[in-house]
Amino acid sequence: MSASKDLERLVEEIGTARNDRGVLINNLKENFGRIKQETAGLRHESVSFLKSIGKDREDMTQSLHRQLDKDRASLGAMEKTRRKETGIDHNKRISLIKESKNELKSKLEGFMSDMKGCAKDRKADAREDKTQRLVGIKTMKDEVGRMQEDIQTSLKQIRNSQKKMGDELSSFLKTFVSGIKTNERGRKSNVNDFLRSVKAELSAMSSAWEKVITSAGLNEAKIIQKDIEPEPDKEDDTSEEPEGQTLSDGEGETEDSYYNPGPIKEKVMSTLSGYSEGLKMTQLAELLDIEQWRTLIPVMRDLMDSNLIKKEDSFYFAQ
Repeated sequence: MSASKDLERLVEEIGTARNDRGVLINNLKENFGRIKQETAGLRHESVSFLKSIGKDREDMTQSLHRQLDKDRASLGAMEKTRRKETGIDHNKRISLIKESKNELKSKLEGFMSDMKGCAKDRKADAREDKTQRLVGIKTMKDEVGRMQEDIQTSLKQIRNSQKKMGDELSSFLKTFVSGIKTNERGRKSNVNDFLRSVKAELSAMSSAWEKVITSAGLNEAKIIQKDIEPEPDKEDDTSEEPEGQTLSDGEGETEDSYYNPGPIKEKVMSTLSGYSEGLKMTQLAELLDIEQWRTLIPVMRDLMDSNLIKKEDSFYFAQ
């Protein structure tokens, strides 16, 4: 912004100097014209004065001729006196004309000298202005270069900061996901250990009952035992749903048919809205902390029937 203001001020100063030079030249022209007019006036007055002198001389000549007839004796003395006075007047007029000419010449020489001085001053001012303009332009170029370097440095620092923040966020997410997976594996391991212990106790109780029944003579009785298997590892049961699988009526119904799917639907919609690239049903179950992804089949079917979600291949998207 300062560079543009300096350029504007420089342009205004150049325009002011140009206007001042035009005013000076106009003043000089006016002075020269006035002097020329005064010179022409003096010349005209001199001519008129000479003409009037000639006319007066003719009148005097005629008067002298008349007086000559009357008094020839005094004519010679009067003629000499007249000629003498005429010569004196003529010399005075010539002297006056020479003085006027010299004065005019001196004024003209002074005027020309002033003109030359003004021209020199103008040239010197122009050179000084040019030097100052070149210095100002160079200074502005240096300032623009420094500004570009500062901007590039700032952009580089911003890119480095963004990269650092991205690396830190990626490292944090990896650590967070790793911790969640570790906790999930520990939880499943504890559940499987508990189920194995329960199975072992039931097996021991079944053997004890068989012994009791055998000793009591009740070998004909049939004992129906339902083995309790340990909970399968979620990672082993989260196989991706088959490509092109359709949700048929009645598929995915569980023993918990009384369960209200309303909150699950809201969670599914909220989760899918945050993943524009879509999610598979197994991924959605893992994000919602649902052990069996097949329990989501009726929920997904209802949402698709309501046109709240759509399915492309194995991925589900929020509408």
